Amino acid sequence: MRVSNNMLASRVVFNMQRSLNRFFELQTQMSTGRRINKPSDDPLGTVRDMDYRRELARIDQHRMNIDSAMNWQKNYDSALSSLGEMVSRARELAVTMANDTYDASEREAVATEIDDIIESMLDIANSQIGGKSIFAGYQTRSKPFSSFTNGVIYRGDTGKIEFEIDSASRFQVNLNGAEVFLRQLTVLGENADVNIGVTGATLLSTLNDGNGVDLTTGATPGTIILSDRNLGLNSTIDLSGAVTLDDVITTINTQLAADGINDVVAELGPNGNELKFTVTPSGLISNTTSLTMLNDRNGVDLKPGKIVLSDGAGINVEVDFSGAATIGDIISQFNTTMASSMPPEMANVSMAINAAGTGLEITDANGTPLNLSVLETGADETTAAGLGIAGDIDPVLTGTDLNPGVSFEITETSGSTASDLGILGEFFNDYIGSDLDPQMTTATNLSQFNLNNGFAPGNIVIHHGDITRTIDLSDPALVTVQDLLDRINNLGLDITASINADSRGIQISNDDPIRSLIIEDTTGDSVTKELGIYGSSDIIGTLIALSNSLHNNEPEGTRLLLETLELSIGQLLDTRAKAGARAMRLETTASRLQDSELSYTELLASVEDADMSKLITDLSTFETNYQASLMATAKIIQPSLLNFLK
Repeated sequence: MRVSNNMLASRVVFNMQRSLNRFFELQTQMSTGRRINKPSDDPLGTVRDMDYRRELARIDQHRMNIDSAMNWQKNYDSALSSLGEMVSRARELAVTMANDTYDASEREAVATEIDDIIESMLDIANSQIGGKSIFAGYQTRSKPFSSFTNGVIYRGDTGKIEFEIDSASRFQVNLNGAEVFLRQLTVLGENADVNIGVTGATLLSTLNDGNGVDLTTGATPGTIILSDRNLGLNSTIDLSGAVTLDDVITTINTQLAADGINDVVAELGPNGNELKFTVTPSGLISNTTSLTMLNDRNGVDLKPGKIVLSDGAGINVEVDFSGAATIGDIISQFNTTMASSMPPEMANVSMAINAAGTGLEITDANGTPLNLSVLETGADETTAAGLGIAGDIDPVLTGTDLNPGVSFEITETSGSTASDLGILGEFFNDYIGSDLDPQMTTATNLSQFNLNNGFAPGNIVIHHGDITRTIDLSDPALVTVQDLLDRINNLGLDITASINADSRGIQISNDDPIRSLIIEDTTGDSVTKELGIYGSSDIIGTLIALSNSLHNNEPEGTRLLLETLELSIGQLLDTRAKAGARAMRLETTASRLQDSELSYTELLASVEDADMSKLITDLSTFETNYQASLMATAKIIQPSLLNFLK
């Protein structure tokens, strides 16, 4: 095949054009500093380049979201800090005004400051960022809190405003206003103790905080023993069939009478929450009567504890009582000594308890009395006098009354019946048992409150947001705890009244998270304070109640609010700590995104940036080659006039 000049020229021009294009590409890379200037430069690299740029754009958006979220958190931190200072100031004022030394005018002045604090708190609650309410949930264009004379209502919602701060990671930036300002910090009355009194109808099952009385344990369940230690009598009392305190009292007194113990009776105690044993001293003694109980529990001097029987003419018999502990020991020692003494007629002299059962008696049974007298062994001795037997035996010496102090003891036969009834142990006078801790039930009468003294007449005033309801406790229809619970629960408010966990009082919980709850008395009354339900369960409600108590000059109400103020401070600190934790998370995420941005930027550079040193070398080489090819082509191709004419 013949290679024509045209073919040669075309080929040379083609190669020259390709070399020139390559030269131009290198010049473009040199001017832009980028290896890829159009997708065809590196299709695979272009794909990677687009991925890296997309990731960098996402990081940039996330960082912008974080900046916005940080702005929210800074505003919350500032708001919560101010709120904490406000409540702390309110508590400080409350502590001061709880002192009874301040008068009404001073409390009125402080109430004005509390009112200012409430207004400032509501301003914060309704604050905005860029025209958006920060405590309103999704309702950012509306005012979240509406205030009334004795309450507050939250108008926002529970919406969670979230920003995406990382791939598949959404971050809640807002705080719910109802949770911050109206969160229920305590249930009013949850720790109340209205001191329920007992009656004869009180069920044993309700005693001891509802644990009842043990009537089933042991070989002789529900059985106790009452011992009259002066008379040596024991009464075993079976209470296993008792249901009420009246059953217990009746069973005890019936059994005591049957067993001849007539100097003590069981009854309800004077404090309204216990059993009592009332003692009527009989003055009787027995062989078991302790010498320490004689003479109104002053006892008998047994140091040296000796007496002398003498006729003044030759008979002198000494009786040593120093080892005696009971009346029986005295009688036994005396009679033993007489039986072994001289003259033999002394054996006919004996001691016994007198016919009245109140003292000792010495009898000389000899046909001709020995004309004996009972004497002390020394001028300073009192043994004979203490035993009531100093004097002449003519032929009978009837001792004086020994006036024993009572001595009783109640013991268990098994189980813990006596202990559960608060009557376990010994007693020497009227005995008042321990607190039976009766459990409140729905059937408990309101008159049993305050140890059966009831409570002062008055009204329960309940403020629930913009609604106020009043209960008149003098209403004769209110008889039992259930009556009162029903009356509260039927007020049409979203609250629940119930018996508290300890079954010692009633409690009222706020079931509406968007309304403040305040319970207080009408001016001058104190019934809600006596019931233990006075105050508020939330921050704003507590401040309103504090203002009211100060305006009404009620130091007791101010004192009762201190605990909830403490809880309010703690709740605000906790909320601020949570906001701080969010800010820390944002800062950590921002730092990580910054590191990611640097990494992706480096990856992007590795894909699209040109190697400048290599590019300069290549450009110089292509330029030299191009110039050389121009010169060579000029020599090879010598066009003639004929070529142009063609």
